[in-house]
Amino acid sequence: MQESVKSRGLRRRRPNFDDSASSWLVTYSDAITLLLAFFVMILAVSDLNQGKVEALKEGLSEVITNEDKPTPFTDIKKGLDEYIAKQGLQDQLSVVLDNKGVKVEFANVALYDSGSADIKTDALPLLEEVSRVIRNTSHSSHMIEVEGHTDDLPISTEKFPSNWELSSARATNVVKYLLSQGLEKERLKASGFADSRPKENSENLTAEQLRPANRRVVVFVRRY
Repeated sequence: MQESVKSRGLRRRRPNFDDSASSWLVTYSDAITLLLAFFVMILAVSDLNQGKVEALKEGLSEVITNEDKPTPFTDIKKGLDEYIAKQGLQDQLSVVLDNKGVKVEFANVALYDSGSADIKTDALPLLEEVSRVIRNTSHSSHMIEVEGHTDDLPISTEKFPSNWELSSARATNVVKYLLSQGLEKERLKASGFADSRPKENSENLTAEQLRPANRRVVVFVRRY
């Protein structure tokens, strides 16, 4: 009888695996489960922000692959840099990536005559290309903010009593043009700053030398 029980026990015995070799899988699976539960909880109690989701995806992609992946912002910069180089517009337009997205800066002479907020006719091809690249490359969750800036020389006309009105009108006209090119109004914003936000004087230039650089329009494409 005892031999029969022992034989059945032997038959039920599984192969003897080395548990230490696979024990880390248990800890790993537990950690992954806890992380999944944590993120599900966070998403359940907070508003889903598409911009933050994009930033998270881009960051995880870089960590996993150990290389920089193209983003809508890098694509905007690449497309506009190629256009600038082809057309020889380095003195009229610059494109810079920042931690929120991409900054497209127009020199004042590229878009307007002095004291005017009317976009020059010969500036329309440039604005059209910028609009096309942003429209075809950016995400619908990206905000497009247009800022108008002036120098510190005062203006006083019937149409523009001060630089505040002039800078606001310039930004607004660019927004209207972007709107006419098919960009959604919910994504657009215009702001005028007059001479309240001058560029950094990293080269110790005089105020007179800085004035041309301070007369500018900046378009930010950013995630939120």
